[in-house]
Amino acid sequence: MALKNNPHEHQDTIFATVLADGLIHVNVPTGTEGAVEREYETSNGKTGTKTELIYTELSGMLRKVDFHEGDYGINLLLVVGDKDDDKPVTLSLSTDSNFGEDVMKKLPNIDLKRPVTLTPFSFEDDKGKKKRGVTITQLNKKKEVEKVGNFYYNADKKVVANGYPAVPKPKAGGKAISKTEWRKYFAIAREFLIEDITERFEIEEGNSKTKTDKEFNDF
Repeated sequence: MALKNNPHEHQDTIFATVLADGLIHVNVPTGTEGAVEREYETSNGKTGTKTELIYTELSGMLRKVDFHEGDYGINLLLVVGDKDDDKPVTLSLSTDSNFGEDVMKKLPNIDLKRPVTLTPFSFEDDKGKKKRGVTITQLNKKKEVEKVGNFYYNADKKVVANGYPAVPKPKAGGKAISKTEWRKYFAIAREFLIEDITERFEIEEGNSKTKTDKEFNDF
């Protein structure tokens, strides 16, 4: 298992998250070699400074998939690490974020018997539109790197698949779909993903409230 782009080990911290910059952040004690400080402000006005190590990608075996409901919504938890890792990395992604949604759409296509590499991204395209997500890759039987695709979308037919909610269509008369309708659709789609992944990965519902609540909420 490896977090790439920083040579310094961080044995005391195993929790990680992806922020708007498209990088993986790991909280560490103040004074940790190679760490940087980041000022933050929460939705309820709380401010402070965090000391973090920053990485561009996470790789290893996907050992567990879970959901955690905290003070700020539901997070997708991915436990990544090899057999000889005493403390694997738990990557926490908000299901409300582009990063969490992108990963959820690809999870069913991951081969759990092969190592996986997760590389978050955040950039503006040539039209000035923000693009955020997580590129997921694995080696195939020929040892070639392959991207893991969206399980809930048929690229050939350009339609949703595997039970994913259909995209709303404009009403009669060509009236555009309102922002309210789009918000409702995205909420329904997100709920579908959480429920479908919970079933596919046999996640025990209501079992994610643990002694690690504080660590996840601190993100």
